Amino acid sequence: MTFDIVFIHGTGVREPACSKTFNKIVNHLKERDKNLNFHKCYWGGSLGTTLNAAGQSIPVENQNRALNEDLSDEDYFLGLWELLYQDPLIELQILAIREGKNETVFGTQPDNELDRMVRALTPSSELQEMLDCADIGEFFTQAQTLIVNEDDFQNAVESAEESLGEYRTAIARALVAQSYILAEEKYGYLAVSLDGELRDRIVDRIVLELGGSERGLISEVKKNILGTIGGIRTNMRIGVSEKFSSTLGDILMYQARGQKIREFVRDTITPLTKPVVLIGHSLGGIICVDLLLEEKPPNVALLATVGSQSPVLYELNALVGMEYNPNAQLPSSFPKWLNIYDRNDFLSYVGEDIFPGEVKDVEVKSNQPPLQAHSAYWTNDKVYDAIWQKMEEIANA
Repeated sequence: MTFDIVFIHGTGVREPACSKTFNKIVNHLKERDKNLNFHKCYWGGSLGTTLNAAGQSIPVENQNRALNEDLSDEDYFLGLWELLYQDPLIELQILAIREGKNETVFGTQPDNELDRMVRALTPSSELQEMLDCADIGEFFTQAQTLIVNEDDFQNAVESAEESLGEYRTAIARALVAQSYILAEEKYGYLAVSLDGELRDRIVDRIVLELGGSERGLISEVKKNILGTIGGIRTNMRIGVSEKFSSTLGDILMYQARGQKIREFVRDTITPLTKPVVLIGHSLGGIICVDLLLEEKPPNVALLATVGSQSPVLYELNALVGMEYNPNAQLPSSFPKWLNIYDRNDFLSYVGEDIFPGEVKDVEVKSNQPPLQAHSAYWTNDKVYDAIWQKMEEIANA
């Protein structure tokens, strides 16, 4: 059976981020069936919001509470990457201030070789392929130049001891984080789809190409940074920053004037002749649910919501298309509904207990901090496996 697959993007997404995500979906599903038809429903260009007063209404607040509890390894690395995405040099700064950092042996500085290797690093074909898959390949050389010319990098390599494994790892993470930041600066928020597994494989590959890492190291960084990460874990979900104002704006606009967007999506679907699979990310999933509750467009066979908030909006009695009722059921015309979520994505919710027997929840893990987890679905094979399995069930029914 051939399907028409329609991608409906989420809140705050603009071009070229929409096309980059759409192309990932096309490439991953084309690997399973070359005959699939794909359609991009880009509503953000003509119907998305903007801050007309340049964000004058947004208060800036700096909260820094400490968290007095032990962190699991998973929580530690989530917090570490949260810091790295803000300052890629954070680990190198900590390594540079260790006691005895200026000691040398017989006038020989072991950092010289490390400095040369980082500056001379040219990604192997294997590393370049991973960088390109993560949407950061074109920025790696620029990130490399920025990092090696920072004082914090120089201070760290000058303080390097004979065991260089932790330094190589810190440098590798700095390169990945800086590349990620450059990609976001050029293409916009949510343009980079990078999950934690791919991110960590890239780091490991960079470390290998810099000479490898010793096993069993006691991290100097971890000992010095646990308190800071504890504070991040406490405050992760507090406040709205200026960076995400367009995201909030699209949500509020949709709640107030969403009919035009639903009509835009319906106009995309109606001409299609094959069974339709709707893939709705974030607010895109809410749009699809409301649209299907109004009057199902023809031929919609499957709704796949990814990192979406429809269940919690219904529980809050804030879903446009359906008022909350503990005994309510979805219309008989509603298609099969697959809901994909990630516990680290604070904008994703589950629906099986909210709509019993109507929704199939599938959990995936990005191993990314919350903000990055929301856009990390599109390099995760488990997302496409879940969608493809449902498509096969429909085709074989």
